[in-house]
Amino acid sequence: MCIAERVFVVKDILQLVSKQDDEACRNLRRGVIICPGGIGDCLLTLPLAGFLKQSCALGGVDFIGHTEYIGFYPGRTCIDSIKSIESIEFHRLFAAQEQFTVEDNDRLIASFARYECIVSFLGAGDANFEPNLIFTVNCSHPADITLLPLAAEAEFSGHISRFYIDRFARENSIAAEESAFGPDKALLTPHAGDVENGAKLLAAAGVNPDETLVVIHPGSGGRAKCRHPENYRQIADRLRLAGRQVVFLLGPAELERFDADTLGKFRSTAPCLARLDLAGVLQVMTHSNCYIGNDSGISHLAGAMGLRTLAMFGPTNSALYRPLGPDVSVMAGEADGFQRHSPATVDEVFERTCRILEN
Repeated sequence: MCIAERVFVVKDILQLVSKQDDEACRNLRRGVIICPGGIGDCLLTLPLAGFLKQSCALGGVDFIGHTEYIGFYPGRTCIDSIKSIESIEFHRLFAAQEQFTVEDNDRLIASFARYECIVSFLGAGDANFEPNLIFTVNCSHPADITLLPLAAEAEFSGHISRFYIDRFARENSIAAEESAFGPDKALLTPHAGDVENGAKLLAAAGVNPDETLVVIHPGSGGRAKCRHPENYRQIADRLRLAGRQVVFLLGPAELERFDADTLGKFRSTAPCLARLDLAGVLQVMTHSNCYIGNDSGISHLAGAMGLRTLAMFGPTNSALYRPLGPDVSVMAGEADGFQRHSPATVDEVFERTCRILEN
């Protein structure tokens, strides 16, 4: 081998070592998102999590929130691991700054010791939370800390997920390209085991998972966001008369809010799956050919999965809070009368659902 060839070989080796070192450093850098919100709130922060990984060269992003809402994230989303918000003494960070203290080997310090980038939706707007968090983190290492509000500024006219990315980018002097936010991208990829488990859940309810299926969730955590339940029952009834399979998803809010007569009518119209955890809901919906629901966390989940989703909005701004996903349609109704039974709404949703299934 001549000298020139040896020089090129050495350069190649050095470039490979440098690339491996960069990759190792990247893998060591981790970020975390802290979100105290519900199912939909957390899902709408996932584009920000993807942006953090790319723009901050992070090897992983963790999520701290209510585990019943985020427990299914690892392995299905861009989130690498999750932690319960109740497992960290966040209440201490709301103390007056002059009274706030941390001790050596404090559990609060250890909670943030591994993170280079911290984004918190908890404590935004509180005069004490941010300085106390900065002090705590700096007891172990320097890190980039950003607090973001869950609600957008009044003058913002885009989607809330875009607001989170833009606000983070602005506060950290990072360029946020338009492509950084893709409202038509699926945010969640189910496992093969999810499909198998979903088939078992449906079969146990008397539903054939191999035939066309419409999943309807007639509730929401916010009562004001809910269309009248009779609208959904009649939509299901018409779909079944048209030869379509329908299943209702009933969560704790619906079981508590609906009276016995309403629940009885739902159960006599179509199979009802009740009290599933979110992983179970996700598994059932892997077999859905169309999903119908209110402005709810489950509607956001359906959109994030890439399902054909028909979301019924009322008092909420659909341009700001619509579910993200590649196949989401929104029906926005007038706030006045939104919660009344409406034959016209039943007709429109039935016809739109039939068109979705035919296409």
